[in-house]
Amino acid sequence: MNSSETSMVHRFVSTREALLLLINVAIFAFLAIMRPEAFASWTNLKAVLSLMTYDLLLAMAMTVVLIVRGIDLSVGSVLALTSVTMALLMRDGVPVIPAVFAGLAVALACGLINGLLIAKAGILPFLVTLGMMSVARGLATVLTTGQYISFPRAERWFTQFGRFEFRLQIGDSFYGIPLPLLIVLAVILLFGLLLNNLPLLSRLFYVGESPEAAKLSGIRVDRHLIASYLIAAAFVWFAAVLMTSATRIGYANYGIGAELRALAAAIVGGASISGGSGSIVGTFLGVLMLALIGNGFILMNGNPNWQQATVGIVLIAAVAFDAVRRYRTGW
Repeated sequence: MNSSETSMVHRFVSTREALLLLINVAIFAFLAIMRPEAFASWTNLKAVLSLMTYDLLLAMAMTVVLIVRGIDLSVGSVLALTSVTMALLMRDGVPVIPAVFAGLAVALACGLINGLLIAKAGILPFLVTLGMMSVARGLATVLTTGQYISFPRAERWFTQFGRFEFRLQIGDSFYGIPLPLLIVLAVILLFGLLLNNLPLLSRLFYVGESPEAAKLSGIRVDRHLIASYLIAAAFVWFAAVLMTSATRIGYANYGIGAELRALAAAIVGGASISGGSGSIVGTFLGVLMLALIGNGFILMNGNPNWQQATVGIVLIAAVAFDAVRRYRTGW
């Protein structure tokens, strides 16, 4: 096991992931006690897990770019533009597979533009992705004039895929397990293994820790920066496919506020705004924590405005924690 993998294992055992796991258990127990019938029902838990599906993919996208000292504020807007592109094509009779690949092309084009402007032009990631956020959202709105785009002519399997559930029988009760959630968990698990074991991906950590040292080691920093934004775009596309299938519409307002949740979950989970660190397990636990908090506001009849404020508070606390950690370690 190399030093990077040893550090990640140590971090899981001693700090961030273990603490996040305890926090999630505490929130779960609190809601189960306060609203036992509503919270513990499978209908509610399934709703929480289903909504997590999209945030998980966007948080993974954010984690990848944070590892290389980047940020992507355009994930929500690119999701909307990708969804609208696919929906418009399917509405006009284009088969599902070509429409889906057209959506992938749009997402990758956005990621490539972000990566090129950051890696080659040297523009700050915040400014580049902020601009892309406005451009993608604007294009999606212009293409749809703000309307829902349905696609009744699309193949039936696609409109059912996003809502398909496996029925699990326990005793006399049946429990529906969403297929998209299982697929996303499998994809995230595979990506986590590749991120720590595939040299092409594990080098992202070295690029984030010290771009100068990475260059001296022969690593093509520019290529890895661009690759990170392309990977992020692929995650966003996957989320757009699942969301478009599940809702059976394309909509320009998809993903509003998603970038803040993705950023909060990634940083809470162990990614650093200074680069060089990121945890797939931690990001998953961060998304779960925000999902449980959001569900708690609904069940406790809380003010929805406070829910958004809570996400901001969590983000600020995570950034502060990261700053203290870096100060103590001298990194």
